[in-house]
Amino acid sequence: MSEKLPFKKRHYPLVEGLFNETQQDLPESGMRRRAIAMGFLEKFMHLPQQPCMTSSADGALEAILFTIPAYVFEGADNPLWKAYKDLFLKLPTYTQLHLMVHEQVAENLARWLKDNKLEERAHLHLVPDRYQMFIWAEDAYEVITDNQNGKRFLVQPHSNRRGADSFVSYLTAQALELERVTIPVYFEGGNILTGDDFFLMGADYGIDSMLDLHGVLPLENGVSATETVGRLFIKYFDKERKLIFVGSTLYVPGEENRKFRKNGIEWTETFHTKNQEGTVQPLFHIDMFITLAGRNRQGKYQLVVGDTRMAAELLGEELIHYSAPDVFDDIASYLQKQGFEVFRNPLPVTYVDDEEQKARKWFFATANNALVEIKSQDEKTIWLPSYGHGSWPELKKTDKANK
Repeated sequence: MSEKLPFKKRHYPLVEGLFNETQQDLPESGMRRRAIAMGFLEKFMHLPQQPCMTSSADGALEAILFTIPAYVFEGADNPLWKAYKDLFLKLPTYTQLHLMVHEQVAENLARWLKDNKLEERAHLHLVPDRYQMFIWAEDAYEVITDNQNGKRFLVQPHSNRRGADSFVSYLTAQALELERVTIPVYFEGGNILTGDDFFLMGADYGIDSMLDLHGVLPLENGVSATETVGRLFIKYFDKERKLIFVGSTLYVPGEENRKFRKNGIEWTETFHTKNQEGTVQPLFHIDMFITLAGRNRQGKYQLVVGDTRMAAELLGEELIHYSAPDVFDDIASYLQKQGFEVFRNPLPVTYVDDEEQKARKWFFATANNALVEIKSQDEKTIWLPSYGHGSWPELKKTDKANK
């Protein structure tokens, strides 16, 4: 099938600074050592006594933090800078912008903010150029409020797979005057969605935490190791909200490379990018296929879950094995059984070609990875990504359907 598909070329330049974003600096053995070490150090930290998470959807979008590394300004047609500018101009006028920015490009950023009359609500926090920084601002920590005294904490996992994230979190805590604490479990912000009285967490990071803490979990009579890990997340994140782990009981493929021939030349295509062996998540972060949608008028919380089958039917395309429709269906059914009202939305599967490398990479064009603001039952706003551009004009159909 792959050799018959049309060539899909990027209509935007590659950004060199993004090449190393998936690199894991710390091996799994090092992750385990640090998880145990943070257990030793925990007694010396001032942890929130009544931790409360910040909702991912409920309440006004009063402030948002961005990390802006120097590579965002590389080249004359940088797609990252285009995306930043577009979002900055579309956010509410009351939203404060906290911008962690590399020193070498801070002047360029400040000039653009002034030209677009955003300087009064934009707060630049300079990051020395010697610190590596990535665009993924939410992954390295959670902001937790202690309801006992109103104090805010920046809570980090025992380790960051990218070493640079740890230092940028450290600088962020200083810039925002938050107390920083490190806990002996593993998480990434993109794999957590916080509702009004619950929080969803991708089950893969529960598994990671359990493996990291193997042999040191404080087991009690009649309490399983998995339940113990869940109790740890509740202890550190939120003692009032219900924790629900999200995953599929069906087989979920790990990252896979396959050879195929295109015009008589051998190419390599990659499926299930970033999926680890034994994963229970079809995508490495649940916020890429689940969106919080607030409560309906009957008080039932609503979730929107991506559906690859729906997208294929809408686009008139064959449903390929990479789509894993049954896995998404299984998760949607599981969430329904947890008491949610679940709606489905088109989740297209497409690819991008690199003729020079003779490589094709498949990916999900996920509209679920959105910003949501629920101020009241009648005042709700969502900012959606769009994909129907350049070599992907057919995705205008799914963009429209998702809207």
